[in-house]
Amino acid sequence: MRLFIYSAIAIPLLLADMLVVWAAPGLVTRFYSCQELFSVGGGVVVYLGFHVFIRKPERLYLWGHELTHLVIAKLFLRTVHGFHITSRDGGRVVIDGTNVWIDLAPYLFPFYGLLLMLACTLLRPAPPWGTTAYLVGGGFLLGMHLLFSLEGFRQGQPDLLRSGRLFSFALFLLFLAAWIPLVFAPGTPGGWGRIESIYLAWGKAALETGNDLFLSFRAFRF
Repeated sequence: MRLFIYSAIAIPLLLADMLVVWAAPGLVTRFYSCQELFSVGGGVVVYLGFHVFIRKPERLYLWGHELTHLVIAKLFLRTVHGFHITSRDGGRVVIDGTNVWIDLAPYLFPFYGLLLMLACTLLRPAPPWGTTAYLVGGGFLLGMHLLFSLEGFRQGQPDLLRSGRLFSFALFLLFLAAWIPLVFAPGTPGGWGRIESIYLAWGKAALETGNDLFLSFRAFRF
């Protein structure tokens, strides 16, 4: 029954994902410069090359993954009975109960990206080269979060299977899109001050896209 309910919820979530992703290109070109886009995109590409051709930072990612489970479990007032990370068995957080947010936390919240955002925000104002370095680093860590998360879906990690891959992927994609303005914020001139306007513009564009699709479908159907 749990999987059936979450699979049903996944359908409107996937529709929202489609509208949000469709509206994203117009949003990023409106609010961000070519240099900013290339900096973040370059960081993602650099990580992709590192992941594929050099070495996957599995142990580093595993620490972030399990720490995210632990932090969210604590926020839900769960008792943590154990925290284990080994090279042979991977990682595990033993708690007295879980829920969908604890299960999916490492896929929804990029642990190291959040740490970098916090550090850069506290260190503002940064020198001119510092903002570019941050954007490249933010793209690099976003790439790490994306690729390891996709590997988790491909391998069928238990965290994802408890709520079903369809629901887990729909929520993951929605959160991944939502992180884009946050990744840029500490390294762009507008900073955190224009985050609200970016999300409002994004939501408006997604709703307009949905309305256009509905009107097109209605005209075609009837």
